[in-house]
Amino acid sequence: MTEAPDLPDLSPDDCHPRAVAALADPFFWSLTDETAPFGNETAHETLNAFRDFRDEHPKKSPLELLDALLERWEVGNTGWDAVDAAEVEALGEDDEYGLLTRDEAILALAFSQIVVEGRLDPEVRRRALLALARQALPALLSAYEGRALERALRIDRMRAVLSSRWD
Repeated sequence: MTEAPDLPDLSPDDCHPRAVAALADPFFWSLTDETAPFGNETAHETLNAFRDFRDEHPKKSPLELLDALLERWEVGNTGWDAVDAAEVEALGEDDEYGLLTRDEAILALAFSQIVVEGRLDPEVRRRALLALARQALPALLSAYEGRALERALRIDRMRAVLSSRWD
């Protein structure tokens, strides 16, 4: 039996003050709620990796970390601009794991940067907003079964936070 990885520490007490103000809904801080930005293993690993990355490379682009994570996970670094339902469904049919992992990673990276630094790289924001557009499509919401409406509402909250001013 494989041991579950340790969950990262995530608390408003240890985060940037701008993050605390913006992430007012408790779901933003959940490490176990699958509808939340940090509620999956990809997000846990991304948050931990971002913290380490910032300690070692305070000025490098977070996209360098994203590229390295996707390569390590053997996930294609493509399809970022796909939001058309038919195109996204085709991507999912071709590589569902890659599609979902990319979206989970970019959302976690965006919220990690907000939590750690109280700011958001413009390209990370752009990709995260596109990921939310994909995640709001009926084909992807349906995976949440009885929680699809809750997920849709949380996508709206995440979109609002990411659309705020973070520079």
